[in-house]
Amino acid sequence: MAEGRKQRRDAVANKERILNAAEEAFRHHGLSVDMRAVAAAAGVGIGTLYRHFPTREDLVQAITGSDLADLAVAHLPDGTSAIDGLRELFTRTLAQLTANKAMIDLLAGGSPSDADLERCLAHLRTVGREAIERSATDHTLALDVTADDIAYQLLGLIRIVQLLSEPAPGTIEHQVDLALRGLAASRGES
Repeated sequence: MAEGRKQRRDAVANKERILNAAEEAFRHHGLSVDMRAVAAAAGVGIGTLYRHFPTREDLVQAITGSDLADLAVAHLPDGTSAIDGLRELFTRTLAQLTANKAMIDLLAGGSPSDADLERCLAHLRTVGREAIERSATDHTLALDVTADDIAYQLLGLIRIVQLLSEPAPGTIEHQVDLALRGLAASRGES
């Protein structure tokens, strides 16, 4: 019986090592990381890795699930105009994502069929609707902007960040400003 507990503790320790190694690898190298490299970094065999995470998707979900959940509750800051709130939200989100290449890969190229990703996209549309409601008062967004447009702009910016290996200071802010110019109300539009 004591042997069973020891194995169980070993199994728990192995799983933790796998998660730590995978998180490090995926955050720095994206979703293209080889599973054998993760197993080696964790100090376990590939069979042990697959015993804990039967598919690559299971491991990716374990690593990115909480980050997707965080993105799925992001919101416009209080007390800002629609356009300034989007600027702050987009900039903050992209700055967080630059430290996690797996999340960028998942959001830029992932299938919306994944439940967490779909929940995240639905939330981005909710944020878009909130921005449009604010703009009804502050008139900072173009009249033809939709909630989908706002969600797609953020996803497009995520794709841009994916293409930049190491963004220079100010690059994210510049890209956000370019995207928001397309959503902003023109002078005289109200």
